[in-house]
Amino acid sequence: MEPLRIVHISDTHFGEELKPEKLKKAIRQINALEPELVILSGDIVTWGIHREFRNAYEALGEIEAELFAVPGNHDARNDGLKYFRLYFGEVKKSVRLDGMTVVGVNSTLPDSDDGYIGEEQRRWVERRFRESCINMLVLHHHVIPVPHTGRNRNVLIDAGEIVESLMLHCHGGVVLAGHRHVPYSTKLLRTHIIHAGTLSSYKVLMPDNNYNIIEFDGESLKLKLRFIDLGEVEIGRFAIKHGLPEAISIYHSLTSTKRVLFISADVTRAERFASLFNRLSPENMHASVATPQNRRIGELLESADYAVALEEFDRANEVWNPEMSDADAEKHVRMLVERLLKN
Repeated sequence: MEPLRIVHISDTHFGEELKPEKLKKAIRQINALEPELVILSGDIVTWGIHREFRNAYEALGEIEAELFAVPGNHDARNDGLKYFRLYFGEVKKSVRLDGMTVVGVNSTLPDSDDGYIGEEQRRWVERRFRESCINMLVLHHHVIPVPHTGRNRNVLIDAGEIVESLMLHCHGGVVLAGHRHVPYSTKLLRTHIIHAGTLSSYKVLMPDNNYNIIEFDGESLKLKLRFIDLGEVEIGRFAIKHGLPEAISIYHSLTSTKRVLFISADVTRAERFASLFNRLSPENMHASVATPQNRRIGELLESADYAVALEEFDRANEVWNPEMSDADAEKHVRMLVERLLKN
């Protein structure tokens, strides 16, 4: 089986920062590699203006492989995302390759160099990740601090949420980023974090402009750093291990809020158990009531983490006897709280 080859480039900085001779040489090298996909992790241009984007589109059109690009903070300057969309497509996108899902997101903020993904976009990413598959997340800003940059701060504002989301939904994957013009790679539990340097900016913080070559064989990835004029450096081969680290699951469960819905045609019955649950449950849980005839019952069930019916109701997680004694009711509620704490 031939390995799946991806070339990862970043921070081309068309405009006043561009070194055109480096760009042309890099494109010739990339075409010779015949990658399945070329990923560009942002900062295509310098000032976000139309002329820069047009020049970038024309020059990068010489790349023979499919180009998968996400925006960086420089691309978003001066309302530049409209030109990004014009030439490079949507700011968030996904593509499926053999055994791999590549998901790209927009980590830019208006008039800011900081990065932010946000809950809505994070949920969009989670829906596109697949089990038993190598999932790759592409963004511009780094999710962990990158050393040797002169600015080691983590500038993705919601990095903690992104990292946890990767742990919970990716179960073994790769993050590609750019931004700091320094190539770097590290492993965070089962997720491999890979940063690209700058392909063609004069603001290069390494011996030479560079890009990443990543090869997948289904069980592992091989990472090489290619300097445009100084040759290749093999960074290493890393196993792709699927599965959710148990600690992450436990912490996520303990900090998540839990909504319980008690359902009964007799609202008084449901209120008895909801009141008991709210008295006995911890501060991150709350119970409410509904009748099966409620026109919003589908919406209420969808937003609930657990549903208890007091008569037969096939959409509930379980059915309780509404006539149980107070002692049995308390026992059932305490057992439910314990289950919800662990799941």
